[in-house]
Amino acid sequence: TSVHWHGILLPNEQDGVPHVTTPPILPGTTHTFEFPITHAGTFWYHS
Repeated sequence: TSVHWHGILLPNEQDGVPHVTTPPILPGTTHTFEFPITHAGTFWYHS
């Protein structure tokens, strides 16, 4: 599983494209995404 963000500026390694920018989140494990929110707007994500 991964989380992929749309419309928000964030570090590339937090983008959530498995095996490209971020390792996949394996079953039974967790991952905490931490990045600064630098602008306002409407954004969305999917896994």
